[in-house]
Amino acid sequence: MSTTGTEARTPISIILMQGSAEAQATVDVMVEDHPDLEVADHGTYWKITSTDYDLEVDLDRVQAELGQPLSMPQWLVILTSFVGRVETTPRLFRVTSAITQMGPPR
Repeated sequence: MSTTGTEARTPISIILMQGSAEAQATVDVMVEDHPDLEVADHGTYWKITSTDYDLEVDLDRVQAELGQPLSMPQWLVILTSFVGRVETTPRLFRVTSAITQMGPPR
């Protein structure tokens, strides 16, 4: 996960369905990187929130924690929702409050 400056930021969140090894591995990796993340247990889902960091899910790290292969399409099944702007690569899912690059209107 990347950090930003000390300025106050809009809270961002990732919401994951509970009950899967993939979700548990994701939470474990994210909390290992940033123990100060707010992880709220809502029974059927987790809401992971930050005002200090971009939330980044590195699938290579989650896969290592899980102990089996994990693709982005497989991981997206447990993603219920998010709050913020998303950037993705085949192995990284990032939620940020920063304004992301947008192409010109068509």
